[in-house]
Amino acid sequence: MQDIHRIQRITDQITLVVLGVNIWSGRKKLRPEDLKLGTEIPPEELVSLGSKRICNPEALNAFGRIKKTGERACLRVGTRFLGGYAVPNCHAESLAAMLAVIKAEFDAEIITFLSEYDQALEDWISSLPAWEEPIRRAIEPANVVGGRLRFGFQLVRIAPADTPGTLEQEVTGLGDGIFAEVEQMARELDQSFEGKDKLHRRALGTFRRIREKLACLSFIDHRIAPVVDTMDDWFARVPMTGPIEGPIFNEGMGLALLLGNAKRMARHGAGQRAMQTGEGVPDHDAETGLVALDGAGVDAETSAAPQATERSFDEELDAIFGAESATSGALPPARIALPPASWVEPADEETGEEALAVDDDGFFFSTLAISGSRGQLIQHALPILAGNNEGVRVCG
Repeated sequence: MQDIHRIQRITDQITLVVLGVNIWSGRKKLRPEDLKLGTEIPPEELVSLGSKRICNPEALNAFGRIKKTGERACLRVGTRFLGGYAVPNCHAESLAAMLAVIKAEFDAEIITFLSEYDQALEDWISSLPAWEEPIRRAIEPANVVGGRLRFGFQLVRIAPADTPGTLEQEVTGLGDGIFAEVEQMARELDQSFEGKDKLHRRALGTFRRIREKLACLSFIDHRIAPVVDTMDDWFARVPMTGPIEGPIFNEGMGLALLLGNAKRMARHGAGQRAMQTGEGVPDHDAETGLVALDGAGVDAETSAAPQATERSFDEELDAIFGAESATSGALPPARIALPPASWVEPADEETGEEALAVDDDGFFFSTLAISGSRGQLIQHALPILAGNNEGVRVCG
């Protein structure tokens, strides 16, 4: 009974939207006599001859486009569930109104298609005169074709039965499904960042659509809200006008990398949630000892209680960046562990020459090389994905 209550907490807040879209394929089964193969015909158990087009496929493209429009409308505020889309109750009415408009467009396209059907067939046959006979043999009348074109949608409220079967597994997997859908949406951002130093404001539309989807579905999985918070933190610092460049551009790239990886989003959300609730950060990579903390990789051992040690400045640099970094001043493109808290303090406002390094997972770390005796190194430990721009200073 407890499992049913847990399932019902989610199902009570969602409406299941089911699209019923039928599109005539414009194809018929290809027969041996169509190809004039003679008597040497392999049995159907061995081969299938496929199908033949009896209608110009371009005439049917509009129906596929309208179907995808309906699917995108459902995915904007919902997620795939039980053959349909789980949509928050508060968005069900507006989505139904939008689907009604899309259905009207589909129905109007049916009328147009059927009115031009006979002429379109003749044009198709004229373009393939050698195959006129097989095409005409397979032609279906317009009224039959019209019955195979349909756009419908149903809105259903669901509740678990006393024996819900595998419904709990379906509900539990909703969060992972949402992250996977966001990963697909975030692919649109790739070209907005790759090889560029400024972000076009048009790309903000994709970020906002992702944010809207995550926010309205955050009640389904507690890992979602921290990802929304990360996006909101970045949005709050994006300039209202003018170019999006410099550090805020780099943070946007890091945010795009986060949104473009479903597993990374899940780890980030779980880690942030654990810290907010005081439950401790979960270990998501037992083999390497790494955990997700504010979107950056942190060594599990060094993230434990710090041990007071007396080390020289050179030794401390070697511990973080490797033996050669003290003289080269360069950050290797590898995962960087946060140093023990006993020798970390907030960075001051000194300025210097900025460099950028990227670790194996695509996280960004910026460094400022300050002139002086041996130089001081300020690590901005920029977990961009967590929106944390506070730096740390390594003190000798």
